Amino acid sequence: MNKYIGINHINSTMFGGIDSSFNNIFKDEEILVEAGMDYIPCQVGDISEIYDILKKNLDEKMPSNFHDLANLIFEAVQTYFGNYSNINDRMNNYHDLDEIEYLNLEVGKVSDLKGKNAAMCVERAIVTQNILKTLGYNSYYKASGIVKDGKIEGHAYNLVENNGEYYIFDTAIPTIENGKISPIVASIPKEVFDKMKSPSSSIGYSVMVSHFNPLRNTDVSITYDEGREELIDLTRETKIK
Repeated sequence: MNKYIGINHINSTMFGGIDSSFNNIFKDEEILVEAGMDYIPCQVGDISEIYDILKKNLDEKMPSNFHDLANLIFEAVQTYFGNYSNINDRMNNYHDLDEIEYLNLEVGKVSDLKGKNAAMCVERAIVTQNILKTLGYNSYYKASGIVKDGKIEGHAYNLVENNGEYYIFDTAIPTIENGKISPIVASIPKEVFDKMKSPSSSIGYSVMVSHFNPLRNTDVSITYDEGREELIDLTRETKIK
């Protein structure tokens, strides 16, 4: 059976094995997309156009630090996919395992959502991972549960190492930084990065991040990789057993 990339607590005989993080450039790997109570696979497809968008951003603005670069990557992802105004059509891009097997359909491609205002966290984190690896960063695509608005949900984001600094990098949840719509970029200790990239059962760290939500005009807390042994609260810079 295939090895899939997705949330590692999924319990289904349909999937032969699941990795919750991925450290390479996506090519033919199959990544799980949440579909109601189930999950279906997708592949990256041809996203070459996003590199042209990013190159134009880099040539025009020449970032001087990682936070500036993160903003330019976020802008490229937003330009490539568009906003979230058409997410109800997102799943029309994909086929479940039965359709793929019995109707001989292809696995849906992330690239087919270009410009459709329908891409969600999985698609945005996938292309972000390929951008980061292409730029030479030690980065991971990460799929886990998060706690948002008091509810647990599946989410995909990225973990990045840059010159001895470590970050959660989320291009799917916008915030405001210096008066500008930006991605979430949260600095974490190396120990936390190492545990988050390859968690073992419940061992590891959950990370609570507070950000300003421009749609709600209020601060919102998100706990990444929920359910781990220890919790790092970046809103207070404390570790909670």
